[in-house]
Amino acid sequence: MTKNQNKLQLTITGIFTLLALVILVDLALPGKVEMNEIVSINKSREDYNNAAGNFHYSYQIETTKHTFPVKEAFTNLVKPQDFVAYSVSRIFQEVNWYKVPRIGDEHTYSLRIVSGLVLPLLALLVFFIRYRFNIKMSTLVFVLQVLLIADLVFLLIY
Repeated sequence: MTKNQNKLQLTITGIFTLLALVILVDLALPGKVEMNEIVSINKSREDYNNAAGNFHYSYQIETTKHTFPVKEAFTNLVKPQDFVAYSVSRIFQEVNWYKVPRIGDEHTYSLRIVSGLVLPLLALLVFFIRYRFNIKMSTLVFVLQVLLIADLVFLLIY
């Protein structure tokens, strides 16, 4: 590998490292806590479109200001006209956690944990190992870079 190729590779890895850090910081920073009335609780059937015909249900809480996914167990604790407290992240405006004020038990949706914590940490770990130990893992690095871009798009659009 030439010196220019190595510099380019380090620059690209640096950009993706910065992206992973921004995503982590967005989850880690305390967000803006809001409390709004629940307008509706939406339950939708998600089909897998496979030969077995499996499916699952997904749940969303719609408040006067935000709509966000929640766990099924949380929907059993609330009903429309109840109030829900939740934290909105500063950078991507995602709901980091939510709770019923009268109960006080905070919940975090699993997709938010994966997109905001697990994927960026995994990417940072692989980038560090590749850089520190000079191990060839270009396919894994490429896959993680694509996943980070997809995660960024998800955080910006969803």
